[in-house]
Amino acid sequence: MKDTKTIIEFGTSKISCTIAERKPRMGLEVLGCTQINYQGIKKQGWVDKDEVYYVLEQVIESVERQAGVRIKNVEVGIPGSFLKMVSRTAQVDVKGKVAERDVDHLISRTRRFEYDRDYSMVCEWPAWFYLDDGNVYLDPLNVATRKMRGCISYTLASRAFLNDVIKLTRHLGIRVDNFIPEPLAEALYLVPEEKRDSIAVLVDIGYYTTNVSLIYGDAILYFTRIDMGGGSITSDISYVMKLDTETAELLKRQYSFGLEENNGAAYMYAKSPEGRLKKYPYDLLKQIIDARVEHLILYISRFFRKAETKLGKNFDIFLTGGGISFMRGETSFYRSISGKTPVNTKVSNAKMQSPDLHAAYAMLQFAYDKVFVIKPQQQRRGIFGKGKEAKF
Repeated sequence: MKDTKTIIEFGTSKISCTIAERKPRMGLEVLGCTQINYQGIKKQGWVDKDEVYYVLEQVIESVERQAGVRIKNVEVGIPGSFLKMVSRTAQVDVKGKVAERDVDHLISRTRRFEYDRDYSMVCEWPAWFYLDDGNVYLDPLNVATRKMRGCISYTLASRAFLNDVIKLTRHLGIRVDNFIPEPLAEALYLVPEEKRDSIAVLVDIGYYTTNVSLIYGDAILYFTRIDMGGGSITSDISYVMKLDTETAELLKRQYSFGLEENNGAAYMYAKSPEGRLKKYPYDLLKQIIDARVEHLILYISRFFRKAETKLGKNFDIFLTGGGISFMRGETSFYRSISGKTPVNTKVSNAKMQSPDLHAAYAMLQFAYDKVFVIKPQQQRRGIFGKGKEAKF
C-alpha cells in the first residue's frame, strides 16, 4: 500500500489540497494538487464560512481524480491568521550535568502564563538553553553546569478554526490526523539549518496577509502577522484605475520592478473580461504598485529594526509566498527600500517550484518526518455547532 500524505491548506485567497508519496532515495512524488480561489481569510476569520465547505469539497474531489484514490485522512495546516506564538524564559538549578528532568523542570516553569481562552495550546518547542560556560545550546543534555536558563516557544491556535475544520471534514467523511502550524513547518523546511542556527527571518507574503517569523534553531522566537499582501496591490490597482479585480491581478503579475526592466515601454497590456486586449499606462501602474509594496516593506522593516536592536546582530531574510514572488525584480526592489537583500525560498520538488506551493511542500515534509504530532480529539463542536466550543 502506498505511503501517502494529504495536506489541506486554507490560504488567505485559495484552498489547496496536495497528496504525495515519499519514496526512498527519490523524495516526494506529487500524485495530485489543486488550488481553488475563494473569498478567503481576512484578519482572524473566514470571509464566508458557508463557501469554505463547497470549495473544500471541490479541491478534494479534484485531487482524488488526479491520484485515483479515495482520501480518508488529511493533515491540515493552521494558517498564521489563526495562530499566536509566545516565547517564555525560565531558569533552574542543575546538579552536575543537565538531565532530561532538568529540561522538563524548566519547561514546566515557562508554562506558567495566561493566554486567551479562545486559543488552544497546540505545541511547545525548545528554542535555546544558556549554561554557566557562557554558551548557548540547542541541546544541553549531559553538559555540566550549575544553572540553566532556557527559552521555550509556544504555539497557540484558534479553537474556532480547529473546530470548524473538524466539522467541515467530518461532513465530507474525512478524518483530520494532525494539525500543523504552517509558519513552523515553513521555518524548518524552507530555511537552511545553518541559517536558522545563527538566526534568520522568514517573510511569507500571501494574498491578504504577510507572516513574519524570527527563527532560531528549530523554534520561532517571534511571530507577527501584517494585514497586507499581494491582494492589497491588486485592490489598489482596481480602485485607482477603476478596473475589475481579474484585470488588476493580470497587470500586477506582468509588472517588473524598475523602469529599466520594462524597457521604457509606455503601456502594459491585458485582456478585459470581455476578451479585448487593452492598454494601460505603465507610469500610473508603477506609482500604484511601488507605493504599496514600499509601504509593506517598510512595515516589515520595523520588525527587523526592533529585533536587531534587541539581539545586536543582522539576520538573513528569506522570502516566500505568492504575494509578490511572481513579479520580476522583487528582491532588488526590496533591497532598494530596506537595504537588505532577501533570498527567495527554493524547494527540490519539480512540481512544487511555484512559490505559492512552498507551504504545502514544507507541511508534507513536516508530516512525513513526524516532527511532532498535534492530534485532534474525536468529539467536538465549534462555530458550525451552534457556537459550542471544543476542549483541546
